Amino acid sequence: MKYYSVTAELLSPLMIQENRQSNTRENIPYLPGSTLRGALAAKFFLIRGGPGDKDFRSLFLDAPACFPNLLPADEHGKILSRVLPMTSISCKRNPGFKGEDKHGVKDILTVSAASRITQISADENFWKCPECGEDMKPFPGFWSGDPGAPSKFKQTPLCHRHTGIDRTTGTIALKIFFTNQVMADFYKDEESDKDHPQYLSGGMFMNEEQLEILEPLIEDSVFAGADRTSGLGEIRVSVYESSYPELRLEEWNEMFKTKLKTGMETSMPQDALSGLYFSIKLESHAILADKFLCPSSEIEEFSSPDFKPILKMTKAQTIRGWQSAWNLPKPDDLGLAMGSVFLFQYNVEDAEKLGTLLNELVVSGIGLRREEGFGRISVCDDLHIIDNEVI
Repeated sequence: MKYYSVTAELLSPLMIQENRQSNTRENIPYLPGSTLRGALAAKFFLIRGGPGDKDFRSLFLDAPACFPNLLPADEHGKILSRVLPMTSISCKRNPGFKGEDKHGVKDILTVSAASRITQISADENFWKCPECGEDMKPFPGFWSGDPGAPSKFKQTPLCHRHTGIDRTTGTIALKIFFTNQVMADFYKDEESDKDHPQYLSGGMFMNEEQLEILEPLIEDSVFAGADRTSGLGEIRVSVYESSYPELRLEEWNEMFKTKLKTGMETSMPQDALSGLYFSIKLESHAILADKFLCPSSEIEEFSSPDFKPILKMTKAQTIRGWQSAWNLPKPDDLGLAMGSVFLFQYNVEDAEKLGTLLNELVVSGIGLRREEGFGRISVCDDLHIIDNEVI
């Protein structure tokens, strides 16, 4: 199993509807893995054959590749975008990274963990912007993943306006007007005021056999999303071998503990610095369920006594979808939103065993519908242990 970078260049605007029925249909600001998987499966039917084909089963059914969400990327599509954790905050007046001439971004995981452990709230000044003194608010979105050179990536939304057509006269129907929001096939550079091609990026694990099956499907353009018959959703997909960042568990643990001590205003509890700390961040929405298949906000793999949950910052997310083969909507699932963060303390002094488990979960994911891109995680995000208070 190897790690591959997946890049998609938009050749036309892309529409992925957030809600099924609305007079103003908002667009999801990325290409979901489930939509990418469906587009490639449709392409397979078009050029290869049906679901009984051995290659189709190898790529999509039997031991399926887990297709990733493709997130807005840099102007060349070379940087693999990451989801900002829910622990990141920025100034409500001028939000953004300092390198973008904004007031900066800070991470609150260690301070929140210290408050949870000591039962003492952080100083009020911590929640104020160091530049202007205004409140700091959650800072969601997608970024480069490099605290040394942070940058936020975003798409350019467009609105397509439509009128209804009277079926009897074939003319414009009165009182029927609606708009569709789409992701533009370009993005505007605020500094140079120039337009650049819109790229989306993500990463996935698959074997060489699956890569050989996938390559013919992306030799020419693929169509994804809604309103494809109107020319929307044309993308050019590229896949190339890459390397997944090495998990530096023990180094991250030491840096986190150091930052944790500075965030505590009282004496440290005796067991607070024992064991190994690690964080889990959802890089995509996750559908977690208990043993009765009821929606859950707990990660089953860390339910044993060896793991002590310290903190979690999550948000519920209704997950909708469309089954093209049935021409019907998929059942709604209740899950957790991407960017959700979990902090655990591992009570067993065995970093190698823990590292093996975490690496396996990075490859396989957590929860249900993993083959559609749900349940992708990253471990020990560098943003949680930055030295500077604000970047």
